Amino acid sequence: MSVAKPLPHDAARLHVTGAARYVDDIPTPATTLHIAFGLSTVAAGTLNGMDLRDVAAAPGVVAVLTAADLPFDNDVSPSNHDEPLLATDAVHYAGQPVFMVIATTHLAARHAARLGAVDITPTTPILTIEEALAADARFEDGPRIYQKGDATAALATAPQTLSGTINIGGQEHFYLEGQAALALPQDNGDMVVHSSTQHPTEIQHKVAVALGTPMHAVRVETRRMGGGFGGKESQGNALAVA
Repeated sequence: MSVAKPLPHDAARLHVTGAARYVDDIPTPATTLHIAFGLSTVAAGTLNGMDLRDVAAAPGVVAVLTAADLPFDNDVSPSNHDEPLLATDAVHYAGQPVFMVIATTHLAARHAARLGAVDITPTTPILTIEEALAADARFEDGPRIYQKGDATAALATAPQTLSGTINIGGQEHFYLEGQAALALPQDNGDMVVHSSTQHPTEIQHKVAVALGTPMHAVRVETRRMGGGFGGKESQGNALAVA
């Protein structure tokens, strides 16, 4: 039993000495390619087109891909098939990926990704819950209501009632390790993916669908995470699929 005993974490020595290996610490083959995303600069809008000639001509660039270039599924959502890896006809948030650059180095990919000319007609973004309710903008097929009995009738006869609103600001933990993925194609056509994910099976599923292969052809390894807090449950899909 560990109650009331100051037992160290199994990997504490590795963590405090810097010897713990994360995805970015894994030695990569000399020919490893690197990916960077070209991002939307507006919070909401219609995607009209892209001029990526300067991106493709940048030093070190091997390929530039848009949604139209992906041979299989362009979706990285956990369940509802509503989160494209690369935007198609619309953008829904600032920083949404619209194309991706594959280059010989990480810096070359990042530099080239900034050279894309993306034509977006801005629309009015919905930024608050109140604005979403007024516009009837909802996820999935509308509100999910779970009820038992007649709450309206009960409140009508209640001796005391209280009404009002409360706003609670959300908080998100800061990761010691960001989202990361390393994909290593195997000789037999299988794929090994090292991912900083809390859900290796979901990564396996989404990568397999994106590659058009069965799930058993994809192996996902997660040695450790530098923080998760739920934010690496599904958000690692995009990098692993890319």
